[in-house]
Amino acid sequence: MKKINYNSDFVANEKVDDFPEIDLQYEVSKDEVWKNLLRQIGESPSGDRSIVMQNPFYRIAIAASLILLLGMATFLRFYSKTVYSPAGQHLTLCLPDSSFIELNAQSTVKYHPYWFSFSRTVTLDGEAFFKVISGNRFKVISERGETTVLGTSFNIYSRNNDYNVTCFTGRVRVVTTDKNERVLLNPNERAFINKDGFLRLVQEVNSKAVRSWMDNMFIFTGSSIIDVLQEIERQYNIKIVFRADPNLTYTGNFSKSLSEKEVLDLVCTSLGLKFEARSGSEFLVD
Repeated sequence: MKKINYNSDFVANEKVDDFPEIDLQYEVSKDEVWKNLLRQIGESPSGDRSIVMQNPFYRIAIAASLILLLGMATFLRFYSKTVYSPAGQHLTLCLPDSSFIELNAQSTVKYHPYWFSFSRTVTLDGEAFFKVISGNRFKVISERGETTVLGTSFNIYSRNNDYNVTCFTGRVRVVTTDKNERVLLNPNERAFINKDGFLRLVQEVNSKAVRSWMDNMFIFTGSSIIDVLQEIERQYNIKIVFRADPNLTYTGNFSKSLSEKEVLDLVCTSLGLKFEARSGSEFLVD
């Protein structure tokens, strides 16, 4: 390549247009220079300026990260916690939103703790008293019905084919699973499913009697002897073999401060029944 020297004083006093045209010769063509430059920065000669990742582990790392994030999201969504209150005990559970549940004996609740802020949903089998903090919709799902509130207190009894809900404060909506019947409860009102599967409303309920189990008191009014004895079994963690008329009903109340023998004597005497203790914690009533 030719080397051209200029006198700086001369250039300053002359017009640029007066210079003769200079023909520079390149030992390497411009196309080859451009191709070499593209090759060095990892671009294709076609002009595509996107960077080509030469390391395959980069793509593997991205795929692994996506799979990990998906797995974490699935875990947070579907991970559930189950709390069981065994026979003879009551448990108090504080939920992630600071609502609380008091579980009666032999009752179970299930919920998704990491998803609770998105969906306040609880599954109940047994009996429980709920005090719900105001917020988004709060739903309790049982085998025969669903209870929905925004913020209130209520009691649900869901055992076998029996299902009833009592409202203490606020308003409670109850929907049956089978017939999709629904009712809106006000304080001191109860909804229950009758033997035919229909939803019925009872007004002016004795709310103190409904939640008596929380105070270790048991109040029965015209209750089936079978239901009474089953409740005694739950509260005292005993087994009762019943060999008498199942159509008998019992009205009365007692405190759990009494022993199981004192309670059985109280119930059986009023109905003309007898009981005897068998081995361990089993009793026979006839």
